[in-house]
Amino acid sequence: MATPYFARGIPLLPVANIRRSIEFYVDKLDFKMGFNAGEYGGVRRDAIEVHFWRTDDPNLPKHTSCRIEVTEIRQLYSHCLELGVVDPAGAIAAQTWGTTEFVVLDPDGNKLTFVEVFGQGS
Repeated sequence: MATPYFARGIPLLPVANIRRSIEFYVDKLDFKMGFNAGEYGGVRRDAIEVHFWRTDDPNLPKHTSCRIEVTEIRQLYSHCLELGVVDPAGAIAAQTWGTTEFVVLDPDGNKLTFVEVFGQGS
């Protein structure tokens, strides 16, 4: 019998407004519209999908995060910096564990950490 293979994960983030979240990810982070089912929605870019579920609790997103591995992180960082979406507390930096990272906060406060492993991109 074959061993199960985990193909990928899809972050599921709490948001107050599905439409606003989709627009942010599409307009600011160049994702493509996936779907909007009112209380649940999603976007995609390359091999990454991010899904959203609607909540009335504004504190949930402030304690939610995901990490997205990318290439060409400095180019992405410049793009996000120009759009004013980089978290001032999460500027680009090399980490001792072998990555370069920066943080974007979405309109609800979900923390998106973009990560590039040393030697895989720029």
